[in-house]
Formats: sequence, C-alpha cells, structure tokens
Amino acid sequence: MAEPTDTPRVLHVNTARSWRGGEQQMVHLLRGMRERGLRAEAVCQRGAPAAQRARAAGAGVHEVRMRAELDLCAAAEIARIARRSGVQILHAHTAHAHSLALLAKMTCFAGARLVVHRRSEFRPGRGALGLGPLKYRVGVDAWIAISDRLREILISVGVQPWRVFTVRSVTDPARFIEAKPNPDLRRELDIPDDALVVGNIGYLVPHKDHVNLVEAAAVAMKQLPEMWVVIVGSGPLQEQIEQRACELGIADRVVLTGYRDDIPQLIRMFDLFALSSSEEGICSTLMDVMASRRPIVATDAAGVREAVLDGETGIIVPIRNAEALGEAIVKMAGDPERARRMVEAGLRRVTTCFTVDTLTEGTLEVYRRVLAGQVRPDASP
Repeated sequence: MAEPTDTPRVLHVNTARSWRGGEQQMVHLLRGMRERGLRAEAVCQRGAPAAQRARAAGAGVHEVRMRAELDLCAAAEIARIARRSGVQILHAHTAHAHSLALLAKMTCFAGARLVVHRRSEFRPGRGALGLGPLKYRVGVDAWIAISDRLREILISVGVQPWRVFTVRSVTDPARFIEAKPNPDLRRELDIPDDALVVGNIGYLVPHKDHVNLVEAAAVAMKQLPEMWVVIVGSGPLQEQIEQRACELGIADRVVLTGYRDDIPQLIRMFDLFALSSSEEGICSTLMDVMASRRPIVATDAAGVREAVLDGETGIIVPIRNAEALGEAIVKMAGDPERARRMVEAGLRRVTTCFTVDTLTEGTLEVYRRVLAGQVRPDASP
C-alpha cells in the first residue's frame, strides 16, 4: 500500500529497556499507522523488547544505545535518523526520550516538531542538572496525556493548556476476546481447581501498591476461605510483598508468577481482577480485563475512573484502604449477577472507546494540528 502524500512522517523515540504498558501503547500506535499505509519508524534501545515488537508490528526500527537523558551522542544519532528519513515530527514516549528528542530538535534538527507522550501520574522531578522543570516549558509543540487527570497535572506544572491533548491508552480487544483458556494454568501454579482466583498484573513497584492488595486479601479471605491471589509481574518489591503475605499468614495462597507473556490466558484464569495502585495514569490493563469479560475491583487512582465506571463496569474504592478493597472483593464475588452485568457493560465500553483505532485517530489528529499550526491559544479544538 502506498503511503498517502498528505500525512505526517513521524519518528517515535522510546528509551525503555523493559517491556511495560507504555511500550505496548507505542506498538499499538505503530501498528495502527501501518494499517493506514503510513510510514512507522521507531528509535529503541539496542536489544530492548520494544525494538523486537515494533519490528514485528511492521515498523522500521533503529536500535540506538541511549545511556541517559543528556546523552549527546544518542541525540545526534536520533537527529541523523530523522534527517535521513525526512521526519516532520519526533514523538517521545518516555521521560528520557523527551530529553533526547528535545536535544535533537534544538541542537541538531531544527526542522522537526516535538510531541511528547505523558503516561505517569508522578509530578515532574528536577531531572539531569536540575533541568527537569525547564523541559516542560520550552521546545515541546504538543503534549499527549493518557487521561484528563494527567492533562491537569501537566497544566499544574506550567504547560500551556492549549498544548495538551487527551488521547487515552487502549487495548487490542480482539486479542483478549478471542483468547483460548489454558486449562493447565492452575495446575502449573499449584492452585486448586475450585479456588476463587483474584488476579493482578503489574510491575512490582511502590505505586502499584501490591502490599495493599495482600492486606486486602487477608481481609477478604475471612469470608472467602477458597480465595487465592495471583500477582503477575516482576520488580524490585517482590521480597517485600512475599514478606507481608507471610506476616499475615496467607503466603500459601499468594502466588507471584514473575514476568509472563501469556497475559490473555492468565486473565481468563482469574475469577475477578483487583487493581491496588495508589497512582495510575489510566491503566490499560483494566481494558485488557474488560475485553476478557472479567469483573473488576479497582482503587481510585488518578485516571482509573476514566477507564472503569464505578457501579457500572466495576467497583472503585479509595486508594491505600485494604479494608475497603477487601470488602469490595467479597461483594463482587458474592453477587454473580451484578458481576455479569458489569462484565457485559465493560465489554461494550472497551470495544467502543479503547481500541487501536481510537488511539491512532486521536494521535494523528494531534500530528495534523501541530503541522497545520493549529496548536495555539486562539485555535479552535
């Protein structure tokens, strides 16, 4: 398919060495662009999972060693790739990619516009040489926030409101709707066939608050003695989570699987999904779960309400409140008919609002506005 002549040429930049939600969103976007006959190119870390998966999505991938956010050699290489490809927009997908793309734009490649994706609820820190706040005020032509809550945070740190566009994270619903259950998973994880499995997926870091989930499980298990908890993901807090489960006397019913590739099959094994985070941009895993037709209990972290509608597609409880989270798990497990209604509403919502098409079209509209000079205070939405 020939590339349309009136569409933007974009170079995506991602400095992540691991595979997390932001990298999946970038690959969704690359795939959506390729499906529209658009050129899709990305700069990724050498050997990173994002490089492999972007290439599998049909993108042209440039593997570059990017050591830090002020790596001048990496910035120069990004600029060289952009010049050679005739790039009009640099799209940064991580905080360090933001810095490197900004350096490439300002020092080596003045003709490109810069779009920065913001996915983290964390307020910007000082950054290298204390320049963190400065990069939020200069050099960026447009920002993409994955939720309205993150848009508010960007504005609160000095970004002009007219530069920030909300394009929510998404899933690939068909991948989860069509997933076949793996009947051997429970046996592999030593979980009884008659157990009530409460699942969670996420990197084991403080803001995911898996300790809160373990404490909530201890609350819920008083009324649900058949309940088990499965936490999928790796990270630095694994030992702390295991220790807390031991302290609460439920270590024999808390399974930490580490990193897994078979996410659709694991979600199908869950009887319900419990999100325990204290901070979330929006959490695209919730969309994976909705597409998998599993009931959701979630904490009220930032953009979560933009994914889950409380009382309609799931139950939302306060953050850092193990008692409330545990009680919500009991309530959901004890009312199968209500859970079924929420599951059906969630499936309708995800297939309408959170698809690769919505991500791609929303992002392309930002590109078009940037290139048409329509990102300014007096421009109509």
